[in-house]
Amino acid sequence: MFTLDPYAARSCPVKTHNAFHPGVVRPEQGAGHGRLPGSAEFIAATYDRIIAGDASVVDLRTLAGEPSDEQEAACLAAMAAGTQVIIGGLLPRDWESHRSGRADLLVRDPAGGYFPGLVKYQRVLDARKGEVMATFSPVGDLPERYTALGWRYRWHWRTGNALQLAHLWRLLGPVGQQAVSSPLACIVGSDDVDDQGLRAIWLDLADPVVAPAPAQEAEDGLVSALDRYAFEFTARVQLAEAAGAAAVNDPPLLRPVVSYECGYCPWWGTCRPQLDDDDLSLRISKSPLDVHEISVLREAGVATVSQLAVSDLDLLLPDYLPLVAHRSGAEDRLRLAQRRSQLLLEGVELERTTTGPIEVPAATLEIDIDVETSREDRVYLWGFWVADGNGSGRYHEFSSFTELDDVAERALACAAMTWLRDLVGDQEALVYHYSDYEMVRLGRLAKGEPTLDWAMDFARAHFVDLFPTIRQNFFGTNGLGLKVVASAGAGFHWRDDDPGGLNSMRWFEEAVRAPSRDVREQARTRVLEYNEDDVRATWHLRRWLRTLDA
Repeated sequence: MFTLDPYAARSCPVKTHNAFHPGVVRPEQGAGHGRLPGSAEFIAATYDRIIAGDASVVDLRTLAGEPSDEQEAACLAAMAAGTQVIIGGLLPRDWESHRSGRADLLVRDPAGGYFPGLVKYQRVLDARKGEVMATFSPVGDLPERYTALGWRYRWHWRTGNALQLAHLWRLLGPVGQQAVSSPLACIVGSDDVDDQGLRAIWLDLADPVVAPAPAQEAEDGLVSALDRYAFEFTARVQLAEAAGAAAVNDPPLLRPVVSYECGYCPWWGTCRPQLDDDDLSLRISKSPLDVHEISVLREAGVATVSQLAVSDLDLLLPDYLPLVAHRSGAEDRLRLAQRRSQLLLEGVELERTTTGPIEVPAATLEIDIDVETSREDRVYLWGFWVADGNGSGRYHEFSSFTELDDVAERALACAAMTWLRDLVGDQEALVYHYSDYEMVRLGRLAKGEPTLDWAMDFARAHFVDLFPTIRQNFFGTNGLGLKVVASAGAGFHWRDDDPGGLNSMRWFEEAVRAPSRDVREQARTRVLEYNEDDVRATWHLRRWLRTLDA
């Protein structure tokens, strides 16, 4: 007998296969990446707020090292006592259905029974215009629910959370503790709801709002989280049984397909040697084909970039398209992947798609801008490059390597925009950036503050986004991010060996929280140099664009 945890249905099936196949070597303990930096702190702080709130709470995290039967008994006792919120409860295993799991939260239904809940260090909400109703609970009083307009759960990006909750909901059934009213579940994410702070959003697990699995039938195009979970979990159980029945020397039953999970999966060291260096899923990282699309192509004998590059798609598509009907625009996706494959074979990273000069607005005073944000979504650094007109320039920055709140974040932005206003004065000036991120951040922070309102007015007339120009004139084999375009086109290279926005978030955390002063200083320098290189890259990019077919 075996059980699978709440992650099985949402995770790559190769993980389940590898865990049960006797011929697969288990990864060393600690292989792969753990939680995001700051995640443990966020979750602990959220639990503290729940405990300090108005609901009755039993915290079972302290039992995590005890025998599982003792933990299960404690969870059952807390539910039998009618506790309003249970933290870290280990639910009794359902051997017959192969389920096991620990719930971050169990919230009592006033009508009887419990709803499962999760605490996630991630944004789980979308603000949408229109009369979209959502149900929330204060973190300090999870049994209390209210509705609010204009918000919705990120079903498309956060479906996996709902599958975890569906697993926990099913686990509550055999012990007679499913909520009486309806199959609801809640999630506390890192979003602030209407400036009221953290809230738990409630999901209806029976509501047909989830895309079906590729091979799953759906009458109206969507299924419920419970239905999608049942399909995925059944497939994992069958895979575990088949893999467990294999002999040690039997080949794997599944071939790995690279996905976003691979970046932090402990099994990556096991899977990577099974992939051809030219594997489609390994080499195409921008707008990649999904796991099912890759699998269908492999069945058709197209597994590598080299094979797709020379394939006759007109012959391939009639058999291919019916098998990938889950994907809208499947033909366009495949043709795009083939185009990228052909460029990869040619060694072309950036392809010009137009001819003639490219117009880039110019001014007497030209400035480049770039911001850096923390994982808490706070702008802690405003960086500028001020061109001197002689082929060089100077870097100027406004930073705060501290834990910013609303007031401090807005004050930093005001300082940066005051400097910009004073610098510009009455001169003819333009400020260049790459994508609209800086405009979006200014808009979020303004909220009637005079200096930031000036900045928004100035930006509407004097900020120049270079990304639309690039998109209109180029195709990027690996996308059109600034790192790709500035290096492949303008020949600019960052000083850091591993530049990137996600890495800069980690460096910021080291600059703020590392116990060693030397480590903090090194991280701070690394962030500032990275930001300086970002604005210098924009400067190099626009200068390069002006030379094309001039």
